[in-house]
Amino acid sequence: MAKIEDLIAQIPDERLRKAVAAEVRDLKKNKKFGLVFEEHLPETVRLPNLPVKVGDLVAKKREGGNQVWKVRAIRKGKADLVKPVEGYSTGADEGGEVPVAELVVVGSFGDSIYPALVPVDRIARGGPDKPWNVLINSDNFHALQLLLYCYEGQVDVIYIDPPYNTGARDWKYNNDYVDKTDSFRHSKWLSMMKKRLLLAKRLLKPDGVLIVTIDEHEVHHLGMLLEQNYSECTQQMVTIVINQKGVSQGRLARVEEYAIFVFKPDAKVDTHHDDLLSPDQSDQKRFQVPRWEWLLRGGNNSRREDRPNLFYPIHVDPTTKVITKVGEPLPIGQNPDLSSFTPGTVAWPLRTDGSYGNWQAKPSTLRELIYGGFVKLGGFDKKRNTWTILYLNKGSRGRIDKGEIRIVGKDAVTGALEVEYSSAEARQRNIKTVWHRGFHDSGIYGSSMLRSTVGKEVNFDFPKSLYAVRDSLRAIVRNKPDALILDFFAGSGTTMHATALLNSEDSGRRRAILVTNNEAEYKAGQELQKRGILPGMKQYEEQGIAESVTWPRCRNAISGCASDGKPLVGSYLSGRSLSDGFEENLEYFRLDFLDSDEVARGDSFKAILPVLWMMAGCRGEREDSKGSTPWFIPKRSPFAVLIRESEFRDFRAKLDERKDIEWLFLVTDSEENFSQMRRALGRRYQCVQLYKNYLENFRINLPEVLR
Repeated sequence: MAKIEDLIAQIPDERLRKAVAAEVRDLKKNKKFGLVFEEHLPETVRLPNLPVKVGDLVAKKREGGNQVWKVRAIRKGKADLVKPVEGYSTGADEGGEVPVAELVVVGSFGDSIYPALVPVDRIARGGPDKPWNVLINSDNFHALQLLLYCYEGQVDVIYIDPPYNTGARDWKYNNDYVDKTDSFRHSKWLSMMKKRLLLAKRLLKPDGVLIVTIDEHEVHHLGMLLEQNYSECTQQMVTIVINQKGVSQGRLARVEEYAIFVFKPDAKVDTHHDDLLSPDQSDQKRFQVPRWEWLLRGGNNSRREDRPNLFYPIHVDPTTKVITKVGEPLPIGQNPDLSSFTPGTVAWPLRTDGSYGNWQAKPSTLRELIYGGFVKLGGFDKKRNTWTILYLNKGSRGRIDKGEIRIVGKDAVTGALEVEYSSAEARQRNIKTVWHRGFHDSGIYGSSMLRSTVGKEVNFDFPKSLYAVRDSLRAIVRNKPDALILDFFAGSGTTMHATALLNSEDSGRRRAILVTNNEAEYKAGQELQKRGILPGMKQYEEQGIAESVTWPRCRNAISGCASDGKPLVGSYLSGRSLSDGFEENLEYFRLDFLDSDEVARGDSFKAILPVLWMMAGCRGEREDSKGSTPWFIPKRSPFAVLIRESEFRDFRAKLDERKDIEWLFLVTDSEENFSQMRRALGRRYQCVQLYKNYLENFRINLPEVLR
């Protein structure tokens, strides 16, 4: 509907425009069941690094918003602008001649793009055998298209912290900041998220997990959006206490935010020594002993009439706390005469409200369990006027048989076993859906950690607690030391930092791919543009989030030094000093776009090379091609490229010298020749046809995403 309204606004006849608008308003009153939101005009992105050419869509550098024109001709440094094809907003300005220097190329999401990665910087401390993490400075929609080419179905976990849409001008739609005065604020947010979530879904493994953090502004809309577009997946929402003081704003003090976990069908959550809700693990003794369960049944089927054969007395010696006898079930219709027993000598299955319940085991089974030492007396409950009976359930008894729980003794009087977990691994518990840990505080372990890592005050609001992100990731990849982690709303770079922290704890080789744009914070960006400093200019780009926050934070966390070379001050919860850094490798790229004709001619090999390195797993230090050669085989990466197919035989012989090669990229226009070469190479290699495969991949339409 929003798209229709944008088109209605372009109707020149006022009477017709008002009449059509009235009809559309009536149509909008008829809502479908479920999540209904406006499907907006296709998103666009400004591409300041591309030259303006005839036929391009362009915007004026000094104007915000999403007004777009088409370049009809270029003469003497001036572009003749006309209204673009239907579907783009132009406002009242008809175009005319504008200096090319004042224009910027605009890309529309859904257009064919041919991405390349331009190296910006790198830091290497992980050694030659450790895979590289990657940071990409880009709008995340086009970056996701590139990542689909490299990693479709290969990502273990996607963790994103998208804009919360609070109305505080913290994100843009079609180059316009969205604030609380925008009547389409929620639908624009949903439209933006839907496109990206559908691409993200294709990146996940069959056992992959998507984690989206959000607050109360969009949590319910997001839940329904995920329900519709990840219908085959299971959703769970975790409530995370991020500010124990709370923020009230005159009402209830909000202390939490949410993390929605979306599990692909084969996904699971590993157990952990910390369930993130129970009292902190500083009380180690509490978790040494396995849990003895109540013999009194709770929950479903817990009334006497539900299981009448499980209502019977258990006789007790209150002095020695020995269970002396197990009685027989009392038939329905007969109630026990509690006054006929000496107080404290008989336990009945009495519920907390005083009504009759039932036990978890029949009399014969309970006698066997008592004989084995698996039953003991708990405390005397004065409110119920009976004893609490405890037992080791079937699961715990099975863990004794497996050796996960060991018997360390037996009470000489009662005969009850004394047990403990046999190892730290055996003490693992299920992580809860409410997390309450002091180290998830977003002020101390988010904002303060960011300042400590960057080494100065940072213009970035509400970074996540490093440990909240670590715990989110650890729940999924604790037992996946080689996991691939993606964050395409990377912000301050906490996900990369948390991945490095995880690896340092268990010597893992997990790698993170981060994507963030280089948008300047709203007020800073406005100030720069008033001074004539526009996006694409060096002074502006230096103020952008990728350049001023994400890259410095990731680089410094790895190096252990601030930007001025001084050691970082402070330490992690483990006692590890920030100045120790991490044994990680990180490459920083900017996403750029190529001309398809140049790609087809093979003139863009150097620009595509980093993409091939990523496809091969970011292993080995990335190398550039040196000159025109019949093939390219980097010294330290497990891939090779055949550039001249006429040299295939010599290329094949050269491969025999490298047993580590796994990926081959074969440049040929002929499907038949590619098939012959692939057959000749055997099944040892993963073969890709260049440049046909690359070009066709990015010509694919994305109708399901852009609908």
